[in-house]
Amino acid sequence: MRNPFRALHPRQLRGLRLFLVITVAALVAGLAGTALLPAEHRGLAVGLILAAGLAAGWFTVTGFRPVWTAVAAVIGFLFVVIMLRETGPSLLQLRGGLVDAQVVSLRESSGPTGRYHYALAAHSGRALGGELTVDEAAYRMGESVTVVEEPDGLAHPMLPSELTEHRQSWLAVTVLYLATAVLCLLAGRPRRAKAS
Repeated sequence: MRNPFRALHPRQLRGLRLFLVITVAALVAGLAGTALLPAEHRGLAVGLILAAGLAAGWFTVTGFRPVWTAVAAVIGFLFVVIMLRETGPSLLQLRGGLVDAQVVSLRESSGPTGRYHYALAAHSGRALGGELTVDEAAYRMGESVTVVEEPDGLAHPMLPSELTEHRQSWLAVTVLYLATAVLCLLAGRPRRAKAS
């Protein structure tokens, strides 16, 4: 049986360079979207990731098809931002479980958003990884709250009602990633030689 990839010229797969830049940016954004980074630093993280991605992309897309490259870049940008926002909720959907916890500390964001961050502990005394972040001072010290927790503490805990807003986010991330791959390959296709 003939290998279908033998007919492809190596330049037809050069769109993989752009796809690799977007994939690396998305992986870094995914790490920034976990409990490894405080929630209020996510804006700074996405700014740094996009700046690095633009610098790398500038050297990657020389000779690419401009329209397809622009479309791939826009979809890639959306993918990176969604990875930052949806990594935590996706982990909670796939691996999380309900836990009754109590507030052990409270702090307000120093930024302009004025959000509140709660450190939580299970009633057994075990500290939960990450912080519960809400827009208002909804809980007092020692107050009980039911949250969805990722067992390894990789995601910030969320209220069950908040998590329903991110319903099936992992599926949307997967579809957008595949669409990005196709667009990058289209952007990297060589132009047809003009007939003289």
